[in-house]
Amino acid sequence: MSSDEQWQPTDQQNTAELFNKAVELHSKRLLAIARSIVGNRVSPEDVVQQAFMNLYQHRQRYDWREPGALLRRTVVNEALRILRQPRPAALIEEAGPPSSTQGPMAGMIENETVVQVRRAIDRLPEHFRAALVLCEYENMPYAQIAETLGATIPQVKTWIHRARRQLAEMLRPYVESQPRGGT
Repeated sequence: MSSDEQWQPTDQQNTAELFNKAVELHSKRLLAIARSIVGNRVSPEDVVQQAFMNLYQHRQRYDWREPGALLRRTVVNEALRILRQPRPAALIEEAGPPSSTQGPMAGMIENETVVQVRRAIDRLPEHFRAALVLCEYENMPYAQIAETLGATIPQVKTWIHRARRQLAEMLRPYVESQPRGGT
């Protein structure tokens, strides 16, 4: 296809089928992205559902043959939109079952660490949080993060650096209060 041509679906049914396939293939990953960005402030399922609804309403505009970047960008944008809204009282998210087999104390410390890290990530500015999540949890390259967030690569690098620095500072009291491993 030449650069002058725009993708045009052959018919509405084909577009709907491609959209449904994209949703099926990418839902779990998109849910993880939403969960990482919004934390426990809102339901990540609601974020993904709203993003899908927005895309479905305008599905004829997009090329659904390779929808990954479009889906990620839409979910990130929806998550950021929701985070910009006034925030209700935050609920404390419970950590899952311990994954460590070193005993109940190790599991409790691991769960507490997960909770502390999630709380710290939730306190980051939204653009720092989104860039960090896409970098650390989604392993996206800077260029793809920049495209997804509508930013420049240097801006993304700065956001990630500052997010890491702020996380380290927020978690320092917790880390320093933990017992040291050893004998």
